[in-house]
Amino acid sequence: MNPAQITEAPVPVAAGDGAARGGYILAEAHDADLAAAAPDVILVAAGGEVPTALDARRILQREGIATRVVSMPCAAWFHRQSSAYRDAVLPPGAPATVSVGAAAEVGRYQLLGGTGEHVCLDHFDTDTPGQGLYGHHGLTPERVAAAARASLSRTTERGRR
Repeated sequence: MNPAQITEAPVPVAAGDGAARGGYILAEAHDADLAAAAPDVILVAAGGEVPTALDARRILQREGIATRVVSMPCAAWFHRQSSAYRDAVLPPGAPATVSVGAAAEVGRYQLLGGTGEHVCLDHFDTDTPGQGLYGHHGLTPERVAAAARASLSRTTERGRR
């Protein structure tokens, strides 16, 4: 299978220099009144996984969990940015972070912190049924949302200790 054929979904891209900086905020977290809010959860995705992260954000936002989506086309470029830029995109105090990727965990481990989660597709095959490669292998918005809840839960537990 050609990796370029992994997704048929259009991949949203932000205007400006965010992609050239390796990572940028694609969708901001909102509170129940739809005002910008500090994120409870940050979903970090790249390429074809961005639509899955955006769908997971919709699920989490409906549950009242303020969720930011960060597009991270190149973690190496992102790490070269100033700490002020990196901290603005991925605030160090964010309660939970989830990396969403198709064989792309590398370079994102250090972004997750102690309570972070990976939702990763680490193998491919050509016998994928109709629901598509991601759905067939469990890289779904529901699984990403569950990982976000788990990460957030661990943060809450740490806060009670």
